[in-house]
This record gives sequence, C-alpha cells and structure tokens, in this order.
Amino acid sequence: MAYPTTRKHLTRRAGLLLAGLGTTVALTTACSGPGGVDLGTDWKGSSTFALAKVDGLVTVVGINPDKSRAQSLAVVPQQADDDASISPHIVQLADGRWLLSVPRKNGKPDRRYEVNRKDHTLDGLTGDERLRRILPGRTLVAEVAGLPDTKSDKGDAETSVLVRDPADWATKRELKVPGTLTLAASDPASDTICLGSGSGTGTKISVARLTDGRITAVRVPSGLDVQELACPAGRPVVVGSPASGSAGTSGGAVKVALTRGGDATVVSVHGGRVDAVAATDSSVVVAVATGGGTELVELDATTGKELHRARVKGLTGSLNLTHTSAGWLVYAEKTVTRVDLTTGRTKRFDLPGTLLDS
Repeated sequence: MAYPTTRKHLTRRAGLLLAGLGTTVALTTACSGPGGVDLGTDWKGSSTFALAKVDGLVTVVGINPDKSRAQSLAVVPQQADDDASISPHIVQLADGRWLLSVPRKNGKPDRRYEVNRKDHTLDGLTGDERLRRILPGRTLVAEVAGLPDTKSDKGDAETSVLVRDPADWATKRELKVPGTLTLAASDPASDTICLGSGSGTGTKISVARLTDGRITAVRVPSGLDVQELACPAGRPVVVGSPASGSAGTSGGAVKVALTRGGDATVVSVHGGRVDAVAATDSSVVVAVATGGGTELVELDATTGKELHRARVKGLTGSLNLTHTSAGWLVYAEKTVTRVDLTTGRTKRFDLPGTLLDS
C-alpha cells in the first residue's frame, strides 16, 4: 500500500519552495565532508530523504528504515546569502526525483538542487522563484507562495500558486487563492491539490485542478478546529478537533472518528493534539500526541472503522509521518521512530542532527 507524501503547514517553517534546471555541484561521499561533517555511504539502502542541521550545516540525510539508520549523505553548499531564518525544503516528485531548495536573503530566488543518487551528488538547478513549496502531482507540480503575494480586484489579499511542467519547469498557469495559505497537500497520483487558508475553526478548504486551474471550495463542519490536511487522489481529508472538545495532551483515551462526505473526508480527534496525517483511498493514519506519548491510529477511509493502533512512548511531538515497506516513520526533532501498526512494535533511532524538513 503506497501512502503519498502530504506536506502540510505552510506557515510552520515560514517559507515554501522549489523549481528549476541547470548546473552540477559535486560532493564527495567520504568519511568526512565539508565542515568536518561525517558522511555515510548508504545511498542504495536509503528509501527516503530528509534535511537536517548538522554541526551548523544543512545536510541531506538518507533514511534506511530496514536497518533503522539515518546518515548524512551530502552537505548542501553554504553561501553568504543563505537565509538561515527560513528552513530549506525537500520533496519527492512523481517520477522519483528528490529536489531540495535553500531560501536566500533580499528577495533572491531560492537556490535549488536535485539529489543525484547514482553519482552521489547534488546537481544545481536554476530558477526564478523564491519562498515557494512544491506540491507534486501526477503530471504537473504546484508551487505555493509562502505569503500572500497578490491582491484581488477588490483589494483582498491573495496567494499565488504556479502550475508547472516538471519536465522543463515551464509555467502552465497561475492560480489565485484568497487569503493566506496555511495548509497544503497533494498526491503524486493525482493532478488535484488540496489547500487550506486561515486557521482553527475559521479554516477554509479548497481543491485546485492543476490541469485547468479550476478551484472549488469544500465545506468544513462548523466548530471543527482544523489542524491537518491530506489529499489522497485529490480528495481532501480534513483533520481536527471540536473547538469545545479536548485537544490537549494531558492523557486519557484518544478517540478518532471519521465521516466520509460528498466532497471531503472529515476526521475528528478527541483527547489529544493532532500532529500529522497520511491517507490513501483505503485508509487514514493520524499521529496524536497525548499523555507523554503519541498514538498512531489507522482508520478505514470508507467506513471509519479503526483498523490498527500503536503507542509510541516518550514521543510528545511528531513533525511528519511517512509510510515505508518496513513500517511507518514518525519524525521528531532529533529522532525517527519506525512503527509496525499491525504488531505495535516500535524502533527509535537518531538523526545525525536537528530535523529541518522531511
């Protein structure tokens, strides 16, 4: 079962990123890399990648879930105009390529690279955009601005979404979404993306078709404090807690309820704080922090029946949730925990530094 990567809070790291094509920056895969960072060699065994700050430098980290191992594989070239106040971004496209970008100061375009797994290098890309996060679709990609960058005819703030062809990065169209986008998700199996603007009970959800630019508003139940968003096959999965209910992390049983509506699936969580969500057509998995740990709960996407549940002790906050053939990976600031939802077994291992993006 393949779970799409669904990236999410657009204001969490203040910048949204990516695009381009161009030159090559070679990085040796030796015992010690630039700045003295120890580099590993497990390019082949790494099935997913992340970015971490190691000894003050941004590094590409390879995650091998089978061996419960995370290694710095390459150091991202550091430049004087890097904007250290905004985290870099990494994402996998539908064709399997991994791209990363580093924001720059004074309005300059983001610096971009492609992870070259064959040659163990970061290939430099050129581009003309800054502070955008890429949402991979099936044949197209969307680049979402980090803050409102335009205004409507009425003077209201709007956020632009650029639709591009990942083959040559040509811009196909530009979409205008009202307000500030705070949530965004996509599925590489679909050319429809899901977007959220505003926050809490005032969050507005919409879907945008990349092929023709059509944007459609999606109804959100009143009183739902929206916290997460997924977009399996272009269908919004909206996750939150009732505003009048318990969304804290003081303990108690976590209750998760799923309702499948005509244009969206709503997941309501009681007794904990929702930190992450991943979804497919068949199931939805949420990571909920509560009582000094985190509950991973999997629900049937059609019936809402609970399929599996596992508890990760000591994990009080999840920054991302990724499915692999070896189990679920739950990312924290300094660690990754592999979780087998069927058996409930967990295995925690260290990142080489502080997580920046995954």
